[in-house]
Amino acid sequence: MRLFKKKTDTVSITAVGDILLHGRVYGGLNKKSDYDFDNQLKNVKSLVGQTDITIANLETIIAGNDIGLSSFPKFNAPKEIGYTLKNMGVNLVTIANNHVLDHGEEGLLKSIKNLEEIGLEYDGAYKSEEDSERLRVIEKNGLRIAFVSYTRGTNGIKVPKSYLVNSLKNTPVLSLVKKLRKIKRENLADVIVANLHHGEEYHLQPSSQQREVFASLADAGADIIIGHHPHVLQAPEWIETSRGTRTFVAYSLGNFFSGQNGLHRQIGASLSLEVSKPDPKYSGIEVLNPRYNLTYVHRESKLKYVIYQLKDWIEKNPYIETDDGLFSSQEIYENTIKRMRSSITDLDIE
Repeated sequence: MRLFKKKTDTVSITAVGDILLHGRVYGGLNKKSDYDFDNQLKNVKSLVGQTDITIANLETIIAGNDIGLSSFPKFNAPKEIGYTLKNMGVNLVTIANNHVLDHGEEGLLKSIKNLEEIGLEYDGAYKSEEDSERLRVIEKNGLRIAFVSYTRGTNGIKVPKSYLVNSLKNTPVLSLVKKLRKIKRENLADVIVANLHHGEEYHLQPSSQQREVFASLADAGADIIIGHHPHVLQAPEWIETSRGTRTFVAYSLGNFFSGQNGLHRQIGASLSLEVSKPDPKYSGIEVLNPRYNLTYVHRESKLKYVIYQLKDWIEKNPYIETDDGLFSSQEIYENTIKRMRSSITDLDIE
């Protein structure tokens, strides 16, 4: 255990999982206006934008109607979801994911243009070489928080220009490790939050490769690692590094707002935590008070989905109904909490 002489200010951070907008989420692909995202997300407004920094995984481009809305397997969503996220308090969206090139370079650049007009910072995919070289750093309470985002791949779509997407297909993990070490060595930031689109879809446990890659990033200097892509919750853990530091790893936050159907695909979470630098003499960072708030996306009708806090849902609804059957809401809630505490037994979660 490290001993520090004094405390400094802390920064609170919230992260939410996959925002993957199938057409059926917002009324179908023929719907061209009057989207209802504000109301669809109002039940979780208290989970977002309440900390110093809030980040979200935007897994669909939001090029909007200009290039035609589309759904699985190649997504393009209305840009209005960006305004809703901005108004909820999201500061940065990670866009390094397997769907980022679903509509090629044109779709990505249009999506980035919309994000810039909305005023949402983005990371993991870029409009130019210069843009890709700009480290995303948010300074709060005297601490500089750097965000680094990568995806394992782009669904077999070749990245036409290397700077467009941070892809591990083109960038070996060792190069990413060196990048993180450089950030700390050159004092470019105090805290590193690494967002990694990795793992196996729909697996409730992280894969061995996922664990190995995340452990390498932790040892390279990532203080917090947030995983996406499995579309289901995976239990978090602390990784102790060879330097004696501890990294908080959320292997997967699951789906936050999505049209995927299936019990565990409809349950996600918001994660909030704090970071502090106890002693300015040392580079060591403390990650404190991780807390999960479980969420549930309910299919209200064929073309409308609404997100709830799971604890609120179970108070009024004894069951969760999916195409696969009827499940006890209370039992699912309790079992999810138990699974999420498999490594961190005292994890704060509700």
